[in-house]
Order: sequence, then C-alpha cells, then structure tokens
Amino acid sequence: MTGTVMIDESGTDGQSSVLTMAALLAGDLRWARLEAEWRTMLERHGLGAIHCSDLRHQLGYDEARVAQLMGEVEAIILRHVPVTVVGVMRKDDYDQIYKPTQPVSGEKHSPLGVLYRACLSFFAAFLEEHPPGNLDEVRFVYERGPKEGGLQSIHAGFQRADLPDWFGALSFVSKADRVALQAADCLAAGALFHERLEHPAAPSEISASGLVMTEGTPAAIDAPVSFRLPITRAIIGDLRDELLLTKAQRAALRRSIVGGQ
Repeated sequence: MTGTVMIDESGTDGQSSVLTMAALLAGDLRWARLEAEWRTMLERHGLGAIHCSDLRHQLGYDEARVAQLMGEVEAIILRHVPVTVVGVMRKDDYDQIYKPTQPVSGEKHSPLGVLYRACLSFFAAFLEEHPPGNLDEVRFVYERGPKEGGLQSIHAGFQRADLPDWFGALSFVSKADRVALQAADCLAAGALFHERLEHPAAPSEISASGLVMTEGTPAAIDAPVSFRLPITRAIIGDLRDELLLTKAQRAALRRSIVGGQ
C-alpha cells in the first residue's frame, strides 16, 4: 500500500497567538475518491478552489453558505481520510524557548520548521506502532511556494534519521493540481479558529483543550481517527536540540496522545 500525507499550516504570519498544522493520511485510492468528490463540491458552489483565508470573501460574506460548505468539507474528509493530526503551538511558548538564548539559524528552527518536525515526529511514532497492512511507502505533499527549500532540507534530514524504509519523499504541488491540499487547508484553518478561542493572547497551557475526548483510549483504533497534537514547551525544547525526536521520544509522544504502552 502507498499512502500520502497532505500538509498545510495556518497562523504562521507572526501575528497569531497560536499556530496550527494539519496532516492528513490516506491511501492513494482514497485520495482519488476524495478529489473527485471535492471537485464536484467546488463546482456546485461555483468555486475554483477553497482558500480558507479568503473563503468568506469568495462566498460574499454569506455565513449560511460558509457553514454549509464547511459542513460538506467535514463530511468528505470523514468519508475518505482515515488519520488526521493537527499540531498546535503557542507563539509565546516558541518565543520563550528560542528568544532568551542565542538564536539558532536555519529554517528548521523557524516556527514553521518546529511545527513540521513535531507533526512528522508524531506521524512516524503512530505508524511505527500502528502500521497499516502491506505499507510500502508514505509520501508527503505540501503546497508549492516560497517555503519549499527550507522544508525540503528538513525532510531530507528525516530520511537520513532512524526511520523505517516506508518514510518517503516530500513534494510540492499547487492546490489547484492536488485539491486534497485544500482539505488540509480547511482543517488547519478550522483548528486555528477554535484554538484561538481557547488560547488567546494571555498565556495558557497548550495541552488543555475542550476539543478532544478525555475518556480512556479505546482498545482498538478504528478509522477515521483525529488527533490533536499539543506542541508543548518541552517538545519545542527537544526539537531545539534535535532535528527529529528520537525513537524513544517519539514513542513517549505517541503514548501521551494515543495512549497505550
């Protein structure tokens, strides 16, 4: 089986109190079905593409239309995407780790770089513990743009780390060519909206959230599953010193989110 992770981020403009990154994993056949259904949805709403930062303008600031469209978006994602992860990081937590000490240069130490490294550390840990049957390769896709060079350098470092052979390459495409990236955009932007309500400018504990279940982890994990990954000060500190969390750190991170031994 070959899978692909679609990735997008929100809130990285330097003004937001919270930053989010969404990563959605599905097999290639599932993505093909999602993209066919997504294009039909776009046509029905008279849209060429969904860009959440401009969506209300696209829909004439009609809140009923926005709500209807986002309901359809959620339903499509739930039908076709078995695993989603949203990484959440407070900007002031990042600043506390990086700014009081000697700055560390390089894209991997930017807020976007830390988000990316934390999300892929979790994905690696989850798939190491819960590998799909006949998993041959997992590829990663990000929107084409000015961030390519830094993220490609980070990802190349991952491929030299202690990761299984299925950990594949990162590529960059436009959201028009891979409309599945629009699903990642919607998830990242939707999460950002809710996270800002719970974690505004005043300092707060990013691990606290009213958006996740607090009951015990079920004995079996059945798709679709969605994880909220709080990127705490401890994780930011670990990633300041390492490109990727170690296998032991990844396992501890997985247990903190998914549960189990």
